[in-house]
Amino acid sequence: MTVGVLLVALVLAAAIYIVPGLPGVPRSPAELKFAVIAEVGGPLVCTGWGLPNPAFSPYSEYPRIVSNLPTYLAILRHMKLPPGPLTDDQIVTVYRVWLNLEAVQLNWRGAYYDFREFPGPGPSSALVNDTVGKVDLFGRVYDVHEGPEMSACPICLPGVSRVATPDGPVPVAQIKEGMRVWSVDGQGRRLAAVVIQTVVRNDAPGSRLVHIVLVDGRELTASPPHRLADGRALGSLRPGDQIDGARVLRVDAVSDSGGRTYDLLPSGETGEYWADGILLQSTLH
Repeated sequence: MTVGVLLVALVLAAAIYIVPGLPGVPRSPAELKFAVIAEVGGPLVCTGWGLPNPAFSPYSEYPRIVSNLPTYLAILRHMKLPPGPLTDDQIVTVYRVWLNLEAVQLNWRGAYYDFREFPGPGPSSALVNDTVGKVDLFGRVYDVHEGPEMSACPICLPGVSRVATPDGPVPVAQIKEGMRVWSVDGQGRRLAAVVIQTVVRNDAPGSRLVHIVLVDGRELTASPPHRLADGRALGSLRPGDQIDGARVLRVDAVSDSGGRTYDLLPSGETGEYWADGILLQSTLH
């Protein structure tokens, strides 16, 4: 039995460390992503950005990573990790590398892949152009150039968030400059303000938002760094914290399924507005 286990280990080691590097052997998508990263640099990764860190979950994600065996073996090979049980630190390493692979997008074109990634590291709140190009089945990367799309880690609101206006709630994606929204003055008194600036941004792959539920039924989804009127970042909130006299019931990390976030700047001294019934600062103030 010991000999059998040893043989299995040797075969697995060969699969990890030898076969993917042989000339003429097509590489897995994960290996091709490694080739892209080696050629153009690491991608911008937003998962967990701005949080202390419920979205950073290496141990809960690890079984899912292992279940994709070609990707898992590619990570072990590139990080020179053993094919047996890993330590906690090694699992975190695997998870971090997996996040980078997830941030590289491949699109099969019949004989090669188009690839796309947003470059990093850098100031994660700054908009950056994507890097695009081609990679063939053997890992040759070519036709690399700057793409037309711009993206960043999210700091704003998903488009469905409802902004309070004198004419009723309006999705933030529909807010335009010149429209009126409810804001507050320096003494906290509600007033009608004019929107003087709006922004929409594409969010980099892997972006995560936080979903906050209050005991009074209010719910808000936004980026972790977005701040309440009192200055607290949404990503810093925990169950039991108070917002406008209501206790936080739940704080969940959720996928940025829309791929875009929005913000606005009302006129006046505070730059604050209500989204889904919760008073927020503008990131543009």
